[in-house]
Amino acid sequence: MRSVLPRRGMGREEILSRLRGFAEGDADPYSGRLFTIAFEPGVEEVRETAFEAYKMFAFKNMLDFTEFQSAIRMEKDIVDYAASLMHGDEQVSGTFTFGGTESIFLAVKAARDHFILKRGMLTIPEIVMPVTGHPAYDKAAEYMALRVKRVRIDGANFTADPNAINEAITENTAMIVGSAPNWPFGTIDPIKDLAEIASDKGLWLHVDACVGGFVLPFMREVGDKIPEFDFRVEGVSSISLDPHKYAYTPIGASVVLFRKKFYKMFSQFSNIRWPGYPIVNPAVLSSRSEALLAASWATLHYFGQEGYLELAKKIISARERIVSGFKEAGYSLMGEPTVIAAFTSPELNLFKLSDEMAKRGWLLYPQKGIDGMNIPPSLHLTITPIHEKTADPMISDLKECTEIVKKLPPTETENLLTIFSTVLGMLTPGEMDIATLAKLYTEAEKFLEAHGEEILKALGLEKGFPKEMGPIFQLLAAVPPEIAELLTNYVVIEIFHRGI
Repeated sequence: MRSVLPRRGMGREEILSRLRGFAEGDADPYSGRLFTIAFEPGVEEVRETAFEAYKMFAFKNMLDFTEFQSAIRMEKDIVDYAASLMHGDEQVSGTFTFGGTESIFLAVKAARDHFILKRGMLTIPEIVMPVTGHPAYDKAAEYMALRVKRVRIDGANFTADPNAINEAITENTAMIVGSAPNWPFGTIDPIKDLAEIASDKGLWLHVDACVGGFVLPFMREVGDKIPEFDFRVEGVSSISLDPHKYAYTPIGASVVLFRKKFYKMFSQFSNIRWPGYPIVNPAVLSSRSEALLAASWATLHYFGQEGYLELAKKIISARERIVSGFKEAGYSLMGEPTVIAAFTSPELNLFKLSDEMAKRGWLLYPQKGIDGMNIPPSLHLTITPIHEKTADPMISDLKECTEIVKKLPPTETENLLTIFSTVLGMLTPGEMDIATLAKLYTEAEKFLEAHGEEILKALGLEKGFPKEMGPIFQLLAAVPPEIAELLTNYVVIEIFHRGI
């Protein structure tokens, strides 16, 4: 049943009470028990400062920076700080965006337009990147009519394989991508090797430092071994880095940097062809509140360089204890970790382990792996400064949960999921073209109309997200990606439609 806006407005206290009710059951991002996508320094005062800045600028619109010139001043500062961390010269130019995906969109648009104008003809440009590259590139490609080629990685180091990248490049390649670090394993791709390929072939190299851009320079300064990945490397065309990760600003803050001012020209949108106001959009959105920009400026100035150095030390301390604890519990570390570490085990069901840890309040992220590329399932941990306080009790629970999971028998749900994965797998052919994809969607629509509710119940999703998510991850790992994507889209549409 659809919600209807109440005829009479609510009072302030009733509104806040309702909102608190909506938040019941949410994970606590400040607790230090999340090892997923919560970036928490453990400093309460910085939140209060950021919230005050947020309120001060919430109703100022970055769309018209002639009226709200504060946006120009704050954006220049943040872009300058990002450029200095990435060793950019005076030619480096950038844009403040509302997230890493938006920054990546702008970099992809710039690379695409630069490539097409350089070629002097229309074609379908390609992005070549390791399989560990973020899905934001696939998303950008869907929106902007590019093709993505994901290639194998170095199985020993879990980093990009330059030879595989080089082999995949064609005359239609517009961009290659490396990460510092990648999200699944926290390893830094060999950016210098990729830059040599880019320079030799005249290609755009984007460095995805959304995770590491605001922390790796400080980790290097306090003694961590961090290879060069920034504008000191000739051949790097653009870099994305997110303040809302390891600069600890409120969520919705990123920066994209371009080696040359004119490169940024390809990323912007302008239109003077209608009878209204002149439109110049440096970012994807037009209307944007200054609130997140101001909160980011406030957070960066709250910590300063010395504050970020101290926080980097805490991350390294927490990481060393976590890595040691996982190894003691029998897990294998995947590559050389930075602020992210990933672990695997050939004997243990990591999806069940994730659920057991969640019962004790620890949120670790299970990753399905890719069997065809010899990437096993793993557990992902995003490590932040607050984990210096919580690493030891987490490891203690990990060791106990490991022993519990070793003794767990298969469940009826798992058996049902095996049947579903077999049936769903049969819908997917080996090769996928437009005609085949159209047929797949037609068959999937019929299948979900007939069995969708049954699948939701089997996964425990008919009344919202269950506490135990392991079976869901297990199913997604067992079926072809095309089917997994269809299934997740279906589930998310149902969850939001029902409001549960």
